[in-house]
Amino acid sequence: MDSSGNLSTAAELASEQFDNNSDAASSCGSDSSQITVTPADSVSSMASSPEALALPGPAVPHSSAPGPVADSANISVREYIYFLPYPLPAGTPVPYSLDLANNNPLNLPPHQFEPTSTLVLTSPNRTFVDIRFFKPFAPAHSTPLPNQGGERERLEWAFAGTSASHAITLPETDNEEEESWEGVTHSTWTHWLDSRHAVGSSNIPVDEGDMYPIASDLTLEHGHAFQPMVNAYKTHEEMWRDVAARSTNSSGSKICVVMRLQADAAGVRGLIVRVGQYCQGIVMQGGYCTVERWEFDEGKGDGEEAAKWVRTARVGDQHLPCGTTFRPEVLAVGTVLKYHDYEWTVEEMWEWV
Repeated sequence: MDSSGNLSTAAELASEQFDNNSDAASSCGSDSSQITVTPADSVSSMASSPEALALPGPAVPHSSAPGPVADSANISVREYIYFLPYPLPAGTPVPYSLDLANNNPLNLPPHQFEPTSTLVLTSPNRTFVDIRFFKPFAPAHSTPLPNQGGERERLEWAFAGTSASHAITLPETDNEEEESWEGVTHSTWTHWLDSRHAVGSSNIPVDEGDMYPIASDLTLEHGHAFQPMVNAYKTHEEMWRDVAARSTNSSGSKICVVMRLQADAAGVRGLIVRVGQYCQGIVMQGGYCTVERWEFDEGKGDGEEAAKWVRTARVGDQHLPCGTTFRPEVLAVGTVLKYHDYEWTVEEMWEWV
């Protein structure tokens, strides 16, 4: 792949993406002439083979298997969340929510539930964007997901940062009926951005959990946190399903791109992560948050790859240059996209088959 960062093509791409986003254009009160692109100094800063990155341990929060870039770039969808008391009564089996019909000693609700559309994209360097939208729950919510900048009440939570995982050994149990688990890891997600906290806040709580491998594409997270949905601290179990990254180009390769905005003096930060057929971005100014989710649609039109991307969700009215990631051939690590006073820098780029 050519990663030379062609200046004019990248600028045209940024302009097209901005002009096509009427919500952003109207709310920001500016036009695409405010966008400038500075190419990277180096043209050889994309890792292009699986062997280029072999991480020593689990690279993503919802996977327990180490591996090269093809495995460490991750797409995860949450299947359900299940609340339990915190702290758990002594002797409570963990995991708890796998077989509620036959094993529910605390007499809790007999079904798991998923009130959100939650997607997590994680890069090989463990940079992630996690966005959770409430599904429609009121007559006024006529669309599956909010996509015009409004309906802020449907943004349940969005956060981004870096993750880390390490293997753990569970304490032995005297309960012979309790399953013995292997391959369990402990994961921590450090929130560099969090829609519930202003940029740079020191009050963001620790986000961590134990990850139980359930199947090759399923991992159960067991942890505890304050849950705004129930206004209380709860133990929780979340089931995560890994989704295979797909190619969106004619060569059959898969792409991961990470872009970062950091202007702490202005209280502004942003992160964009694209993995395969999905892209998500979050930008915050103080406590105000804007998020977007995009998905590649092979059936959309007969044009080039970049024209087949569809924005599926948006809350907020700040500019997010997600569309820049749809033409990675004009980008390289170090490429800078400037909009008004803010600069987005390409921080990671990966290509694999």
